[in-house]
Amino acid sequence: MSKSWSTKTYWEGRFDAGDTPWELGHASTVVCEALDELVSTGYDLRSRVALSPGCGNGADVVEIARRGVDVTAIDWASSAISHVMIRYEQSKTAQFGALTAIEGDFFSVPARLVDLVVEHTFFCAIDPTMRALYVERLSQWIKPGGILVGNFFVVADAVAKALPGLSLTQAGEGPPFAATVGELESLMSRCFVKRVLRQADRPAPDRRPGLEWVAIFERRA
Repeated sequence: MSKSWSTKTYWEGRFDAGDTPWELGHASTVVCEALDELVSTGYDLRSRVALSPGCGNGADVVEIARRGVDVTAIDWASSAISHVMIRYEQSKTAQFGALTAIEGDFFSVPARLVDLVVEHTFFCAIDPTMRALYVERLSQWIKPGGILVGNFFVVADAVAKALPGLSLTQAGEGPPFAATVGELESLMSRCFVKRVLRQADRPAPDRRPGLEWVAIFERRA
C-alpha cells in the first residue's frame, strides 16, 4: 500500500490548504549559499539549463532564473505549478533565464539532459525507500560532468551515533526525512563525486538548527 505522502492527492491537499510550512516565502538562503559556492569555483551559471524537482511554489526557481539559468520546474501539485508560473511572470526581467513548468511526477517525467539540478526539500520529502531511485533518476537528467547542488536535510553521523533513539524518518509519520552524512555519501557515490558536503553557514532561522547542509556533487563522466 502506498504511504499517504507518496501520493499526488496528499501533496495537492497540502498546497490547496496552504499547509506548506517548508515554504519560506523567498529563496532558500542555503540554496543561494550553495549556488554562490559553486560560482566561486569558476562555474558560470549564465546560459546553463537546470532542473528544480519538487519545486513547490517556486521561490527557488525564480532565484535560479534570476541568475540567467533556464529552469525546468517539476511538481505534481497543479496549484504549486500555478504559483511557480505566477511568481516567475511577476519577477522576471530581460536578464532572467526561461522557465519550463511541468505538472508531473519526477520519477516518471521523461528526462531531459540538464547542466545542473538544484535540490531543496525534495530529497527529504520522498519516502526513504525511494532514495536509490532518486539518484538513478538524477543520473538520467544530469549530463556527465554536470552538477547536483543545493540544500539537504542532514544529521551528522556523530549525532546519529550519540542519539541512537533518534528517528531519522519521524517514526513513519511522514516527511521531512533526514539522512546521515554517511548514507548520503554512499547513495551519491554510485553516480556522483562529492565536491562539498557541510553544514550551511546561512541556514534559515526557523529551520532545525544544524540540519541544513550545502551539497555539491559532480556527475561522473
